[in-house]
Amino acid sequence: MGRRSTFKVDAFPASAFRHLERDAIVCIDVICASTTLVTAVSGGRRAIPVATPEAARRLAPTLGNPIVALDGPARRRHSEIAASPVALSRREDLDRPLVLAGMAGTELMVNSAGARAVYVACFRNMAATSQHLARNHERVVLIGAGAAGDFRCEDQMAAARIGAALIAAGFACEDPATAGLVQRWADVDLGVTTWGKSAAELKASGRAEDLDFILRQVDDLDLVCGYHDGAITSMRRRADDLRVRRRPLAALPGGAVRAVSASEPASTVH
Repeated sequence: MGRRSTFKVDAFPASAFRHLERDAIVCIDVICASTTLVTAVSGGRRAIPVATPEAARRLAPTLGNPIVALDGPARRRHSEIAASPVALSRREDLDRPLVLAGMAGTELMVNSAGARAVYVACFRNMAATSQHLARNHERVVLIGAGAAGDFRCEDQMAAARIGAALIAAGFACEDPATAGLVQRWADVDLGVTTWGKSAAELKASGRAEDLDFILRQVDDLDLVCGYHDGAITSMRRRADDLRVRRRPLAALPGGAVRAVSASEPASTVH
């Protein structure tokens, strides 16, 4: 009998270095690096995460005419844009690569680069990512980027839903903390995101439209995003993956997601 497949949930960019020997690392930063990158890839755009604005500005001249986006409060230059999934979804210049410099989210991806396989997940591709992990890996870690020392609620919910789908596929939790997180968050309505610190920061910066987008676009993409050779790309599935019909969202932990307006007040959920 083969070794049982297992997974763990962890948080923060530096955690990636503890897990480089695993079969797969999944990087989760729902607000907003992961959602922006997945959205870019879904449109056919080349997407490149870098750890800092300075790294983005050094890389940009080597790529011709890229879009440089900054996530977080970093001061943007005239030609740079916010890391907005809404803005990316509306652009038609798909031949221009995206260089995204985040805070914790892209730092987590860059720190994970030495792993055997690295994936990027957000609310848009939880089901597709969990299926691919279950088919192709045995030791998985799901890492939430976090921010300002907090493991943000939206990242915990995404990790918990992917984790619950892995459990349904026969994986075991590696520790009580992982089991407890899945039990607490897997069935929580994703609308709780609007009460969290990340949502409050988006609203304060005038980006409520991005928050509405994140909550509307849930498992709408049959897309697995892998990070290798410095870029996020759409993964080509193995033949056995393609023969498996993806379960609808209602069959996944958490069920249907209520549409919540970003105008609802925020509370103190992390």
